[in-house]
Amino acid sequence: MVYIDVWDQYQEAVEELYLSEPFRTRFVSKYRHTDGKLVLKVFDGKICLKYRTEKLPDLKKFERLNLSLMLKMQGTTRTTVADPDATPLAGRSPAENTTPMQSPPPPTSKKGKKRRN
Repeated sequence: MVYIDVWDQYQEAVEELYLSEPFRTRFVSKYRHTDGKLVLKVFDGKICLKYRTEKLPDLKKFERLNLSLMLKMQGTTRTTVADPDATPLAGRSPAENTTPMQSPPPPTSKKGKKRRN
């Protein structure tokens, strides 16, 4: 496990690793508040890529990498996600786009509950 120092090299290596083994690749991020360090680790069982930083601007790079990997996992591209016409909710008013959150109904059976005397 060697740390890669240059962000662009790390990002390219991570994307190549994910594209080569998408079902085996794991992505772990760890932030230590006391040290202000962010450690990123991507591995597929054989290859492990790590990146460590203490710089605040690198957090934006991390967010972009995270978004890029999530889009690849979903099989979409950024243009299809950012296109408001592509969504099924386009053309509706904001009031129609909101769906109320409902909690699941309470259980109706008392199976498994014992009475105490």
